[in-house]
Amino acid sequence: MRQVDSRLLTGTTAVGTILVVLAACAFRPEAGLQTHQANQANQSLAPTDSIQAGDCLEFSEGLRTRSEATIFIGFGESSTSDDATIAASADLVRQIQTKISSSGVTQESNRNVEISSLTQSSVEALLTGLGVAKRCRDGNRWQVVTRLEKAVFFRNIQLRVQPLVREAATLRQAMQASDSPPSELLSTAARAKAFVRNEAAAAKDLIAVCKTFNSCAMLNESDLAGLEVAANGVFTKYAFSLRAKDNEANAVSDVVSRLLSEEGFAISSNLSGNEAGLTCQRKDFPPMAQTGYMVTEILCGVVFTAGSGGDPVTGLTRTFLGNGLGESREEALSEARRKLARHSEH
Repeated sequence: MRQVDSRLLTGTTAVGTILVVLAACAFRPEAGLQTHQANQANQSLAPTDSIQAGDCLEFSEGLRTRSEATIFIGFGESSTSDDATIAASADLVRQIQTKISSSGVTQESNRNVEISSLTQSSVEALLTGLGVAKRCRDGNRWQVVTRLEKAVFFRNIQLRVQPLVREAATLRQAMQASDSPPSELLSTAARAKAFVRNEAAAAKDLIAVCKTFNSCAMLNESDLAGLEVAANGVFTKYAFSLRAKDNEANAVSDVVSRLLSEEGFAISSNLSGNEAGLTCQRKDFPPMAQTGYMVTEILCGVVFTAGSGGDPVTGLTRTFLGNGLGESREEALSEARRKLARHSEH
């Protein structure tokens, strides 16, 4: 990540500070200038230097008046050309964020969309095509005007979101296949839940950004919206019997059953063809040197199988970890069992 001059952050809000940092990550001045120069034949504006710094401010105001409907414009000033470019890029992103925050679309959908919450790779993808329109210098002060075509910005969003929408549709269709064995349906539902956690929220935010500007009409978030419901429906349909495979697993089975139920699993005490096999390992550490306290760790794993043949549900496992501290081994063990919690994502 580029080091951002602290003067660029003076007086900014928390979100504004993040936008400056994102702009530093997303815009590499040398690469951006090369990209702009490579496309100069298709653009009416080219980056130029001027001995009068005031030229850039006047230029940006005139450009905004003439072309605000078709381009985003940013203005920045600093002691170096690179930092002025970063400030101008951050100003451009901040204007987009202001439009998003005040949008009726995001207010009606109750979505608090922040560009600063997106991953760095997402921001870089959205800002592809951002370039320098004019660069001015007056002694030790630099001013820079940046620009990003709105059509390019919207196309960037579509290229980012369309594969995610298609993947969500594919997952939903797979979960609706009535002839699929339970193990396949549950594996698909597990992938759908992981997709909802990792990709769907960002995709919904990007669609909301697009709708803010009345663009990207071809993007449909219905498949994204219904994916988690469909996955939960699969898990509810196929109840699992929790089977403890060892003595320690038997001691914590009630705790693990509760944790799985809180996640949305249907855990049944009745015998069924679907099994959640629970195994646990206990590790007792030597007494602590200074206090003599005992420490115990319990690590448990759950493997899911479906159907009378015990077919493994691919991609669906759970790990739980508990650590306990006590004056006696019994106290440490009791606390470790009580503090079992989800350890890792699968």
